[in-house]
Amino acid sequence: MGNHRPSSLQDMLPELLLPASQEKQLPRSPRQQRTQQKRPINTKEIQTDLFSLPLLPPLRTRFLPSEIRLTRIPSLAATHAKEADGFLYHIANASMASLLLQEGLPLNKRHPLMLTEQNGISAWLAKLSDYVPDNNSADAVILRLRRIMVEDALEPDPDHTAEFASNCYLLSGNFKCAIT
Repeated sequence: MGNHRPSSLQDMLPELLLPASQEKQLPRSPRQQRTQQKRPINTKEIQTDLFSLPLLPPLRTRFLPSEIRLTRIPSLAATHAKEADGFLYHIANASMASLLLQEGLPLNKRHPLMLTEQNGISAWLAKLSDYVPDNNSADAVILRLRRIMVEDALEPDPDHTAEFASNCYLLSGNFKCAIT
C-alpha cells in the first residue's frame, strides 16, 4: 500500500471551508446547468403545512343566557316604554321561554330565531293573538337580550320588518367578523 496522497486540501481538512474560487470546478453538462439555474417558485406548487396554521375557534352553536343577559320581562313594561333601548326581544310560549332561559339562544342557519326591537313587540303580540285560538296569547313570554352581544350574528329580516313596522332580525349565526 503505497503513499496515499490527498487529492486536495479539502480532502485533508473536511471541516475547513474554502472560498469557491479555490474549490475544484468540474465541467458541467448542459443538462446539469439547466437544472442548476434558479426557477421562479410558483406559489401554487407550495402546499401549506396544515399543522403549522393556528387553530380556528370552534363554531359557535348558541349564546349562553348569562353572556347576553337574557331575561324575562313583563309585557306591560315592554309595550309601554317610550324610548329606544339597546335590547332586542323575542316572544315565545312559556315552555319554550323556560328552555331558552336555561340553555340559551340556539344559532341555526336553517331555523333562525326571530328578534325585534322594542316597538315591534305589540305587533308581534297582535299577530300571535290572531293565530292562537281561545286568546291564549296571554301565555306568551317576552324575552329581552343585549343587542351588542349578538350584533355579529344577526341578519336583517325584511319581511317581518315590513309587517311589524319595526326592525326585525334573524339570529342565524352567520358571523360577519373575519377570522384572523
